[in-house]
Amino acid sequence: MPGTDASRRLLAPADDTRPITLWGSSSMSSEGGDEGTPLPIRIHEHLALAAAPAVVHPFGVGATRSAHALLMRGLERPRLVPDPDATIDAAAVTDAAGATGAAAVTAVHLEPDLPPQGPVRCPGDVDGIAGILDGTSGTWRFMPDDPAAVLSPGTFRSALTAVADSSRQVLWLGKNNILEVEAVLEHTQRMWDATAYPAEDSLVLGHWPTVNDAAGSSTGEALTEVNTEQASRYGDHFVDLQHLLTSEEGLTSAPIAHLQLMEQGSTHDALAQGVTPPLLVAEDHIHLNGWGNLLVSWAIGQRMRELRWI
Repeated sequence: MPGTDASRRLLAPADDTRPITLWGSSSMSSEGGDEGTPLPIRIHEHLALAAAPAVVHPFGVGATRSAHALLMRGLERPRLVPDPDATIDAAAVTDAAGATGAAAVTAVHLEPDLPPQGPVRCPGDVDGIAGILDGTSGTWRFMPDDPAAVLSPGTFRSALTAVADSSRQVLWLGKNNILEVEAVLEHTQRMWDATAYPAEDSLVLGHWPTVNDAAGSSTGEALTEVNTEQASRYGDHFVDLQHLLTSEEGLTSAPIAHLQLMEQGSTHDALAQGVTPPLLVAEDHIHLNGWGNLLVSWAIGQRMRELRWI
C-alpha cells in the first residue's frame, strides 16, 4: 500500500461519519444569505464542509411551522384523503419525475388538519403508493411516482424517516409559531426523543430576535421563554443564538470581528431594544444576511466540535 502510516491516517475517512439532518424553516434554509457578504453564505453549505465526509441533509423549508417538521420527520402520520371535486391547475403542477400536468395528481387534505405553508414538499407513501406530498400551491396535492396509481384514503408516511433515523440532527423549530410556546417546546422535544441516542444526537438552536421581537413585545417574550426553557432542558446541546446575536461577546467574535459592530450607532440602538443589529440582518428585517449566517454557522460548528460530532 503506497504512502506512509502517517499519511494514511491523515487521509483515512473519519470513524464517525453519521449523517446530520437540519430541520427548521427559513432561517435554517438561509433565506437572506445572499445579502451583505461578497458571496452568499448558506448555513447548510458551511456545515457540509465542516462535517465532511459525513453527509448533511438540509430539510429546512421556509415559512413552515414546527408541526410541519413532525410531518416531514415521520413523527406525524396523518390520514390523507383525496378531494375528487377539487380543481388542479395543470400548468402549475410538477410531478416527481419533473413532467408538468395533472393526470397523476390528486388534491387531498390531511386528517388531522395541517394547512401547508411555504414551499413544503415531502416524499413518502400512502399505504404503499409512493409519491410526493406537495403544498407549494397553498393546498395539499399528492403526486404518485406511478401515473397509473389510484389513490384512496390512507396513511401518509414520510420517506425522510429512513434518512433521519440514523442521523444526528440540528433543530431550529417554531419561529413562525413562536407564540404557541407549549407547542414549540413539545414538537422540539418529540424530535429530540426520536433519535437513536436522544441524550447525544441533537443540537437545538435558540431563536434570535428581529425588530418584530423587541423586548416587551409578545413575540419577544415568547421567544425568550422558549429559549430559556430549552437552555435548561438541553444544556450543552443548546446554542443560545439570542445571546450570540445581541451581546458584545457574540458581536465581537472571530468571524465578524472585522465589522466592528460595537463601534456602530445602529448596533447600540438595536441592543437597547434587545434585537439583532441591522448589519447582520437582511433587507426584509426578518432573516439574517450573509454575515449573520456566517456567525451562526461558526457557532454551530464550534459546538459540534465540542460535542465531538466533527
